[in-house]
Order: sequence, then C-alpha cells, then structure tokens
Amino acid sequence: MRRWGRRRTRWGKRQALLGFGMVLVLVLAFTVSLRQKEANQNAPMWSWSLGTKIIVIDAGHGGPDPGAVGTTKVLEKDVTLAVAKRVEAFIQQGGGKAIMIRDQDEDLGTSQALLKRKREDLAERIRIATESNADVYLSIHANSFPNEKLTGPQAFYHADSAEGRALAQAMQSELNKMVEGKRVAKANKDFFILKKANQAAVTVELGFLSNPTEEQLLITPEHQQKLAWAIYQGLCDYFAKVDQPKGAVQSQG
Repeated sequence: MRRWGRRRTRWGKRQALLGFGMVLVLVLAFTVSLRQKEANQNAPMWSWSLGTKIIVIDAGHGGPDPGAVGTTKVLEKDVTLAVAKRVEAFIQQGGGKAIMIRDQDEDLGTSQALLKRKREDLAERIRIATESNADVYLSIHANSFPNEKLTGPQAFYHADSAEGRALAQAMQSELNKMVEGKRVAKANKDFFILKKANQAAVTVELGFLSNPTEEQLLITPEHQQKLAWAIYQGLCDYFAKVDQPKGAVQSQG
C-alpha cells in the first residue's frame, strides 16, 4: 500500500508537471500569435488588383540630362530613379508587371547635340510604352520653382484624358494622405509624355527640389519609400475602380 501510495504521489506530480507544461506552451503560443498579428498589422498588405496589369515606369531624365538641380545640388534624375525602383518592387510584389524605361543613370538618346538627343530620348520612351501594351504610363519627376516656399507632391494628367484624370486623382489622394497635404491633381496639355501616351498616363512630381527642407527629405530612403507606397496605393485604387463591373455601385443600393 505504501509503495502504491508513493507511485500515486509520483504519478500525480508527473501529471501536475505535464499540465503546467501544457499551460506554458499555450501561453507561449498565444504570445507568439499576438506578436505575429501585430507585425502583420504593421506590414504592407499586398493587393492583387495588379495581377494582370502592366505599368510602364518612367524615371524622368537621366544620363547627360540631370533635370532640376536642388539648392544643395541634389539631382532630379537621381531622386526619380530611386523612387521608380521602389515603385517597381511594390508592383512586382503586388502581382503586376513593371516595365522600367530606365533602371540606371542613362537616357535613351544618341545624338551629341543635346536638343536633338532630348527629342530622341522622349520619342524612345513613348515607343517603349506603346509597344508594351501597358495599362498605365507612370512618369516620375521632381519639381522646382523660384518660390522656395512651395512644397508637396502633385499628380498631373492630360486634360483630354478621362482615364488619366481618374489615375491622377487616385494618386493625389494617396500622396495627400502621406504628407497631410491639400494639393489637387492638375490637368496639363503641354507635357509631351501625357500628350503622346496611348494609355492612362500620369506625371507625378515628387516634391520641390527648390525647397531646401523638401530637397533633403527627397534623398532619404524613408521618404522615398513612403512616396513609392503612396504611388502604388494610388495605382491599386485606380484599377479597383476601373475594373468594377458596370452597375455594381447602383446594385448595392
């Protein structure tokens, strides 16, 4: 009887230890689950609305053409390329196909005369976009203006393009959220790319290199990433609306 009692005592201790171990495992699992949930809330949620879309990404300027030059000699061509590459990564991770007009510091012209070279460069960009059968032409630039107080990103579209307007407005909305701004998408008939593109086209001016504070922001990876994410979200919002079946909004009422 004493031996049996001792066995029962040992068995009881083992059961207690196993029970404690199970509780500990459950607590750890619950903690890990919470941490994963928190991490997922902070992580980008990839939208597959770009799954069948082709987006041409045109980083403005390049090579012998620096574009605008900031107050501390920051070059537009460097900023546009950095942001363009980040947009490309977001589009690829979102299931879309990104076609980069340029992925390094170069232009697409060949002439020695700069004016002729610029014309060649612009014509080649349009040729690539046309032959790609892309859904969207995204031109990325940085602004400059004599008034150094001006700041903020802005989207432009051709005045005669309803698709361009919808795309620019979607992007402007996301850009405004990012910088807490109030700029509006603006029509423009003079931008060569917007006139010649045969798909929904938009030019995004990332900010003003003529503003010393914004110039320094535009060269930081953190700000470039935020701009790229806002542009990507604008693309997703645009496609979500244009791909919506006709009459879907009315049927919800």
